[in-house]
Amino acid sequence: MPKITGTPDDREQIRELYARYAIFVDNLHFEEWVNTFTPDGVFESPLFGKFQGHDTLRKFTQRYHESWNGGGVRHMMVNVSFDITGDTATGFCNLIYFSIKGGKSELSATGGYNDTLRKVNGEWLFTHRKVFVDK
Repeated sequence: MPKITGTPDDREQIRELYARYAIFVDNLHFEEWVNTFTPDGVFESPLFGKFQGHDTLRKFTQRYHESWNGGGVRHMMVNVSFDITGDTATGFCNLIYFSIKGGKSELSATGGYNDTLRKVNGEWLFTHRKVFVDK
C-alpha cells in the first residue's frame, strides 16, 4: 500500500479543488474555474487543444461553452488520488462525462485527468491538467 503524503489539511484542500473544478465549469462559473489554475497553468484536451495562462483559459471556456449547443454538461471525477511533496503534487482521477439537453442526460465519454498541482500562498491550484478520453 502506498504511503499517504501531505498533511490532512493539504489533502482536503486538494480534494476540494477537484470538486470545485467540476462544479464551476458545469455551472458556468468560468472565472472561478480559471482560478483553479496557477496564473501560468495549462489545460490540455484531446478535443480542444492546449491552453496556457488565465487569458487563454478564459478563451477556452468561451469555445467550450459554445460546444454545448444550448445544453449543459456534468463532470463526475472519481477515484481521485494524489501524492504531495512539499508544495507540489501529482494527481489523477477518472472522468465520467455527461451531456445534458432537453432535460435528458447522456453519457458522452469516460476518461481521466493527469495533473500537477502547486500550493501558492497557502492555496492548492492546478499547474497542468491533461485530459484523456477512453477509446
